[in-house]
Amino acid sequence: MRTLPALLLSATLSLGSFSAGLAQNPPSSTTALTLDAKLKSDLVRLGGHMMIEGQAYEYDRHLADDIGPRLTGSANYVKAVAWAEGEFKRLGLANVHRESWEIPATWEPETLATARIIAPHEQRLHLESEGWSPSTPAGGVRGEVYYLDELSADAVKARADKIKDKIVLMDGPSVMAHIDEGFGKLFDALNLLAGDGAKALVLGFGTTNDAPNFIGYTNFTGSLANIPTGNLGQEDTLLLKRMLERGPVEIEFSFTNRIRRNVQVQNVIADVPGRESNGEYVIVAGHLDSWHPGTGAQDNGTGAATVLAVAQAVKASGLTPRRTMRFILFGGEEEGLLGSIHYAREHAADAAKCAGVFVTDSGGEPPKGWLVFGRKDEANALGVLKPYLEEVGAAGTSNDGEYTFSTDEAPFLVQGVPSFVLWTETEKYETLHHKPSDTFDKVNQRDLNLGAAVVGMTAFAFADAPESLKHLSTAELENQLKDIKALTQYKDMQDHKLF
Repeated sequence: MRTLPALLLSATLSLGSFSAGLAQNPPSSTTALTLDAKLKSDLVRLGGHMMIEGQAYEYDRHLADDIGPRLTGSANYVKAVAWAEGEFKRLGLANVHRESWEIPATWEPETLATARIIAPHEQRLHLESEGWSPSTPAGGVRGEVYYLDELSADAVKARADKIKDKIVLMDGPSVMAHIDEGFGKLFDALNLLAGDGAKALVLGFGTTNDAPNFIGYTNFTGSLANIPTGNLGQEDTLLLKRMLERGPVEIEFSFTNRIRRNVQVQNVIADVPGRESNGEYVIVAGHLDSWHPGTGAQDNGTGAATVLAVAQAVKASGLTPRRTMRFILFGGEEEGLLGSIHYAREHAADAAKCAGVFVTDSGGEPPKGWLVFGRKDEANALGVLKPYLEEVGAAGTSNDGEYTFSTDEAPFLVQGVPSFVLWTETEKYETLHHKPSDTFDKVNQRDLNLGAAVVGMTAFAFADAPESLKHLSTAELENQLKDIKALTQYKDMQDHKLF
C-alpha cells in the first residue's frame, strides 16, 4: 500500500478501458444482504476454521523467509508466482492460471550505494538507490545540493537557475505543499527537473537513517526515472537541510542497478466455482510483489497469505458459494497497481458480474473492519454481518478517502464495482513497510488470522447471499469520490491518463 508522502497512485491507462463496468447493475441489486440459516452456519464454520486451523501465518512465513523479497519481475517474484500457482492447484481450485502483462523495465540493485558529504566537511551518508532509478554515471554523481521546498511545475520553472547542475533534495514537506493539486501534476514537476539541468534527485522520505522508505519513482508506469535518484535516511535529510541554512553543501553518491527492458510479469488467478451458472463472482485479492530491503512480510506478504488462506479454508470447509470466488495475486502493485490495472482492463466486459472486490494490503495488525470509500450501501450490507465481525473486533467501517487510490481495489472501484479494503491500524505498518524492518518476526499469528477470517467471512457472505450491490454510474462514482475528498485526485488522473 502506498502512502501520501510516498506519492501513491496508479499506472498509465486510459479511463475509457475502465468505464465498461460503470452504470451496469448486477441482478437483484440491493443495499443489504440476506443471511439464511445455512449461510449463517457456513460463516461460523469458515471463521472457526480460519482462526483455529488457518494457514495465513505459514503462508506468510514461506513467502518472507523461504522465497524472500519479491521485486516485480525478479527471480524471487517468478519463484513466488510458481509457488502460488502450485499451491492453488494443490488445494484443488479450478481454472488455475497465470495472466501476463508487460512492464517497461524491471529494476534490482547491482551494487551497494556509497554516498558522502564532501563539503563543508566529509561525512558518510545513509543512501540507497531509489527504486527504478537508472544507475549513476561511472564515477558517480557529484554536486551542490539544492533543497526544493515545494514540488510543482511553477516552482521548478521559477527555480530553474538554482536547480541547474545541482543535486535536488526533496522530502515530505516538499511534496505535501502541493499534494491537493493531484499526483499527475506532481509527476509533471518531477519530470521537469532533468530538463532544467538537475544532475540527480535525492528523496528524503525515510523514518530513520537505517530505514529508507522506497517508493519507486517510475511515474507509476514501471518505467525508469529520467535522472539518478537516491533514497536518503531521515536524519541525514534533516542534517543536509540544517547545513544548507548556513551555506553551500556538496555531496556525491554512486550505485549500479540491474535493468531489464520490456519484461513479462504474471498475475496468478484461481477459482472456487459457484453453484449457480450465471457468471457472477467476487474477487479476493492482494499483491504478491514487495520491496527488497526487508522480505515483504507485512507489505504484502500478509495480504498474499490471506488470499491463499481464504482459498484453503473454503476448500477445507467443503463450502460451495452461490457465486464463484476468484482469488488473485497481482504483480506490480508497488510500481503503480500495474497488475490489477491490467486485469481490470482485460476483464472489463465481465465487470458487471462482479459482486465485490476484497483486498488486503495494510499489514497484519488486528482488523477494525472495512474501508468502504463513502458507499453507504456497502456499510449497510456489512451491518448484516455485524454479529460475526464484532466477535473479532472488526464490525467497523471507514469512509477515509486517503487510501482510495493506494492499492489494488482502485481499478475496480473506478469501474463502479463494490470495492473493499481491509481496515487495520497502520501505525506499526508505517514504521515497517518498504523498509529493512519489514520481516516475518513482526507478524503476529493471532492478529493475522483475525484479519484473514474477516476477509474470508465477508467475501463468502457476498458470494453466497441472494442479493448483490449495485454498480455505480459515472455520476454516482464522482459524487462518492467528492464526498470523501478524492475527486480532485480522480480528475487529475483522468487529465494525465494515469487510470
